[in-house]
Amino acid sequence: MPRKARARATVPAVAPTTYDELRQPVDRLCDGIPMLVDLDHGGETLERRFLDFAAGAVYALSGHIERIAPHAYLLVPAGVELPAEDIHHLRERYLARRELPAPGISVRRS
Repeated sequence: MPRKARARATVPAVAPTTYDELRQPVDRLCDGIPMLVDLDHGGETLERRFLDFAAGAVYALSGHIERIAPHAYLLVPAGVELPAEDIHHLRERYLARRELPAPGISVRRS
Protein backbone atom coordinates (compact mmCIF):
# COMPACT_ATOMS: atom_id res chain seq x y z
CA MET A 1 0.00 0.00 0.00
CA PRO A 2 1.49 3.36 -0.99
CA ARG A 3 2.05 5.84 1.79
CA LYS A 4 0.63 9.31 1.65
CA ALA A 5 2.94 12.10 0.55
CA ARG A 6 2.35 15.40 2.30
CA ALA A 7 3.52 18.38 0.31
CA ARG A 8 2.42 21.74 1.65
CA ALA A 9 1.44 24.52 -0.74
CA THR A 10 -0.58 27.71 -0.93
CA VAL A 11 -4.02 27.95 -2.53
CA PRO A 12 -4.06 30.61 -5.25
CA ALA A 13 -7.05 32.95 -5.58
CA VAL A 14 -8.72 34.46 -8.64
CA ALA A 15 -11.56 36.93 -9.08
CA PRO A 16 -13.05 36.40 -12.54
CA THR A 17 -15.34 39.10 -13.90
CA THR A 18 -16.04 37.66 -17.37
CA TYR A 19 -17.11 34.25 -18.63
CA ASP A 20 -13.78 33.75 -20.43
CA GLU A 21 -11.93 34.03 -17.10
CA LEU A 22 -13.90 31.11 -15.60
CA ARG A 23 -11.68 28.54 -17.29
CA GLN A 24 -8.57 29.36 -15.25
CA PRO A 25 -9.73 27.92 -11.91
CA VAL A 26 -11.12 24.80 -13.61
CA ASP A 27 -7.89 24.37 -15.58
CA ARG A 28 -5.96 24.51 -12.28
CA LEU A 29 -8.32 21.91 -10.84
CA CYS A 30 -7.50 19.65 -13.81
CA ASP A 31 -3.80 20.17 -12.97
CA GLY A 32 -4.45 19.02 -9.38
CA ILE A 33 -4.21 22.51 -7.86
CA PRO A 34 -6.91 23.75 -5.47
CA MET A 35 -8.22 27.22 -6.22
CA LEU A 36 -10.13 29.92 -4.35
CA VAL A 37 -12.62 31.67 -6.65
CA ASP A 38 -14.01 35.06 -5.61
CA LEU A 39 -17.12 35.99 -7.59
CA ASP A 40 -18.06 38.97 -5.45
CA HIS A 41 -17.69 41.40 -8.37
CA GLY A 42 -18.81 39.10 -11.19
CA GLY A 43 -22.55 39.36 -10.76
CA GLU A 44 -25.26 36.78 -10.21
CA THR A 45 -25.32 35.49 -13.80
CA LEU A 46 -21.57 34.88 -13.86
CA GLU A 47 -21.73 33.14 -10.48
CA ARG A 48 -24.48 30.79 -11.71
CA ARG A 49 -22.55 30.00 -14.89
CA PHE A 50 -19.39 29.35 -12.89
CA LEU A 51 -21.18 27.01 -10.49
CA ASP A 52 -22.66 25.02 -13.37
CA PHE A 53 -19.29 24.80 -15.11
CA ALA A 54 -17.31 24.04 -11.94
CA ALA A 55 -19.82 21.49 -10.65
CA GLY A 56 -19.46 19.46 -13.84
CA ALA A 57 -15.67 19.63 -13.71
CA VAL A 58 -15.51 18.76 -10.01
CA TYR A 59 -17.80 15.78 -10.53
CA ALA A 60 -15.83 14.51 -13.54
CA LEU A 61 -12.53 14.82 -11.66
CA SER A 62 -13.83 13.37 -8.36
CA GLY A 63 -12.96 16.56 -6.51
CA HIS A 64 -15.24 18.81 -4.52
CA ILE A 65 -16.36 22.40 -4.25
CA GLU A 66 -16.92 24.21 -0.98
CA ARG A 67 -18.56 27.56 -0.43
CA ILE A 68 -16.38 29.45 2.03
CA ALA A 69 -18.24 32.77 1.96
CA PRO A 70 -21.00 34.47 0.01
CA HIS A 71 -19.76 34.47 -3.60
CA ALA A 72 -16.48 32.67 -2.76
CA TYR A 73 -15.79 29.01 -3.52
CA LEU A 74 -12.93 26.64 -2.96
CA LEU A 75 -12.32 24.08 -5.73
CA VAL A 76 -10.46 21.04 -4.45
CA PRO A 77 -9.16 18.28 -6.72
CA ALA A 78 -9.21 14.62 -5.81
CA GLY A 79 -6.26 13.56 -3.68
CA VAL A 80 -5.87 16.91 -1.92
CA GLU A 81 -6.67 17.17 1.78
CA LEU A 82 -7.34 20.63 3.20
CA PRO A 83 -6.94 20.92 6.97
CA ALA A 84 -10.21 22.08 8.58
CA GLU A 85 -8.45 24.63 10.75
CA ASP A 86 -6.89 26.27 7.67
CA ILE A 87 -10.25 26.43 5.90
CA HIS A 88 -11.79 27.98 9.00
CA HIS A 89 -8.96 30.54 9.18
CA LEU A 90 -9.33 31.32 5.47
CA ARG A 91 -13.09 31.77 5.85
CA GLU A 92 -12.71 34.16 8.80
CA ARG A 93 -10.05 36.27 7.13
CA TYR A 94 -11.90 36.34 3.82
CA LEU A 95 -15.14 37.49 5.43
CA ALA A 96 -13.30 40.12 7.45
CA ARG A 97 -11.50 41.59 4.46
CA ARG A 98 -13.64 40.73 1.43
CA GLU A 99 -10.79 41.64 -0.88
CA LEU A 100 -8.12 39.79 -2.86
CA PRO A 101 -5.54 38.53 -2.62
CA ALA A 102 -7.12 36.20 -0.12
CA PRO A 103 -4.75 34.54 2.32
CA GLY A 104 -3.44 31.18 1.21
CA ILE A 105 -4.07 27.98 3.10
CA SER A 106 -1.92 24.93 3.36
CA VAL A 107 -2.82 21.70 1.59
CA ARG A 108 -1.68 18.12 1.93
CA ARG A 109 -1.38 15.95 -1.15
CA SER A 110 -2.27 12.35 -0.63
